[in-house]
Amino acid sequence: MHTTHPCIMLGSYYWDTDTLPEDEFDIRLRPLREAMEAAGCSAVLVYGDGREHASLAWLTNFIPLMRFAMALIPLKGEARLLSSMTARDMPAMKTRTWIKDVVSAWEWKYFDGFVEKLPPGRIATIGFDLITPVMYGQVETSIAGKFELVAIDDALAAARGAHRPRETAVLRAAASIASAAGEAFRAAWRAGKDVENAALVAETTARNRAAQDVRTLVSRDGGRTLEPYRARFDDRPATLLGYVGVKFQGYWAEVFVGDAPAPRKVAKAATAALDAVLANFHAGASAGALLDRARAALGSYSPHPVLSGSLGHRIGLSANEGADLRAGGGHVVAEIAYALRVGAHDPAEGGAIATAMVHLHADGRLEILTRSDPE
Repeated sequence: MHTTHPCIMLGSYYWDTDTLPEDEFDIRLRPLREAMEAAGCSAVLVYGDGREHASLAWLTNFIPLMRFAMALIPLKGEARLLSSMTARDMPAMKTRTWIKDVVSAWEWKYFDGFVEKLPPGRIATIGFDLITPVMYGQVETSIAGKFELVAIDDALAAARGAHRPRETAVLRAAASIASAAGEAFRAAWRAGKDVENAALVAETTARNRAAQDVRTLVSRDGGRTLEPYRARFDDRPATLLGYVGVKFQGYWAEVFVGDAPAPRKVAKAATAALDAVLANFHAGASAGALLDRARAALGSYSPHPVLSGSLGHRIGLSANEGADLRAGGGHVVAEIAYALRVGAHDPAEGGAIATAMVHLHADGRLEILTRSDPE
């Protein structure tokens, strides 16, 4: 789900080398270097910013706390990482990545010094669709007449085509935090808190469990729409519908939270629709067929409009990693974590959303990482 994000990331940012040891990144770098060689490139520039940094994090474990960061990885030799923070912050930044040479991006000489050592020819790029025009202009000025930039994003996307076992372990931990935050959200609501204070309880719960980032959405109109935090502490609609997204060690997990004073048929329909999807969720299953199963289970209720006709998508280093499951396209792939959502809406009863975060293993086993039913 799209919601607002902070300008400066404030959370528990550290590198847990027990969960993601350095050799994990050695493994990830192999297909990258193969792609560089195939493209005839002597180095790759990997860009990420505070909003989107999945590729950068996958290769380096580094997440920008503000503005941007760029990894400079040669085909042979030592890598360098530019972080858009002051030199005073660099000792702390160095603890969060395997790259030893971490320097301030505010000193552009560190970029020029890196490219000056490369033989003329080609430099690969990843994430340059995100780069700002000013930053791109600086890169172009530095390489003018000496290098050609070659995008290899597709090669990295292929290398990231499945979640590796250590990634799945982190996703399990993130899912556990998201589930705890969702339960805290519901408990605070039931204790009488208004919708935004209940969401803040969920955020505090996640941050106390070492979350790096927390995003929330709430409904003020009986579950028909969702909106981000607005510091309005006077709303307590009759029915609760909220969303919590949690990032832990770079990986996202999410839950929806629902509650009402009395059982609702619309909520039961949403739960039944999710059951139908999970019962038929296997490698190769088409998104269209799964949506048909969900709609049949909804009965007379309409699909929830806030989901925009989508059943879900891949989740990991981004809250939405693509591979969208919607009518007309998409099919289920093994060894990927998915965020699944099925919702029902009725003008009289309001809306309800049932969700699950799942990992489909190569042997066909479906692991439920989180599940949240509307009531």
